[in-house]
Amino acid sequence: MPPAPADAVLWQEQVDVPHPAEPGPLPEHVHTVVVGGGYAGMAAARTLARAGHEVLVLEKEALGWGAHARNGGMAIPELKAGPASLRTTYGELGTRMHAEVNEAFDHLESLIADEAIACDYQRTGQLYLAHTPRLVPHLRDLVREHTEIGEPVRFVERDDLGAEIGSSSFHGGVVYDRTGSLHPARLHAGLARLALAAGADVRERTPARSLEAIGGGHRVHTDHGTVQADHVIVATNAYADALLPELARRVLPIGSFIVATEPLPPDLVDEISPRRRMFVDTKNLLFYWRTTPDGRVLFGGRRSLSHATVADAAAYLEASMRQIHPQLADAAVTHRWGGQVAITLDRLPHVGRLRGAWYATGCNGSGVALNTWLGHRLALVVLDEAAAPSFAALRHRPIPLHRFRRAYLPLVGQWFRYQDRP
Repeated sequence: MPPAPADAVLWQEQVDVPHPAEPGPLPEHVHTVVVGGGYAGMAAARTLARAGHEVLVLEKEALGWGAHARNGGMAIPELKAGPASLRTTYGELGTRMHAEVNEAFDHLESLIADEAIACDYQRTGQLYLAHTPRLVPHLRDLVREHTEIGEPVRFVERDDLGAEIGSSSFHGGVVYDRTGSLHPARLHAGLARLALAAGADVRERTPARSLEAIGGGHRVHTDHGTVQADHVIVATNAYADALLPELARRVLPIGSFIVATEPLPPDLVDEISPRRRMFVDTKNLLFYWRTTPDGRVLFGGRRSLSHATVADAAAYLEASMRQIHPQLADAAVTHRWGGQVAITLDRLPHVGRLRGAWYATGCNGSGVALNTWLGHRLALVVLDEAAAPSFAALRHRPIPLHRFRRAYLPLVGQWFRYQDRP
């Protein structure tokens, strides 16, 4: 009998995280304080430090702890609607939002190539899979929306899915060529090295506790002292807290969980994923999965919106993975873990200012490319070298009854499960 899987993050075991040297006292004054040391925070710090400014990054945990090392490693330029639907709902703003997620994807690809970030990046494409025949017309509409503006998107009939995925569970799919796979923790480590090399002052285990506006600047209080800054960028995403309670009320942190198998024989990997696509299905409570550079299957998702332990969530994911891919019946699961995804009320990213501080949040499960770009873009905004991203024009509404979310989220989850029926 194989050993029980470890409650451990596979990606974190496979990366050499750069840790800053033992810090001295906090500086009295810096140009910018960046709160959060994930993709967005490190990208912002790199851009500002390369421009010659003093940057202080405050990370609540150790570098490499957060969502940047826990996600599925899928670089997907997507919003939760197609380009025509965005244009219908938001007009010209919707067109700009769609363009910016594509700009974010291009930015990430260029950054990885130009800076030689060793993160196993490949342009694999994504296969978006209809879990029920009812959603096949919707997928065909999505293809039409993207091809009308010249994007490389195509529909795959059910009978042709065998060339894309080793499973008979789905009723059609959409291939998005502009999607990549990568090692998320190695991407983050690469961004951290770039920020540190540019001169950013990065402080681990130094949470920002409170923020106050003073004149034209800010005063940021931490457990290790207080620092004044001309600018503040808050990049905490799903981990917004009491630093900006009004921001925390606008973000719903939802648990997402992942299991990973042992390394598999190459012929089995080829059978499961002939083209090494990033797989996502069409459920509200969706599954996302892929093969990894070392030949494993990594399978993620959630059963409900209720609070769940890693063990309970992993048992459900493991059973679901084997149902979709019966070839994995005897494959041992070696790792299981969870983290938080930042969900917003309209399922769109948001950028704004609170108490004079800039923030970016709401990856809604697609933050690898977008958050990296948003951090860089907000740094350019602070430097007066770019306008705010289009997402700043959206009204960022609070989550209703946010403090009671644990009471009503199970009911929302039940509604989602009803909608997700076959």
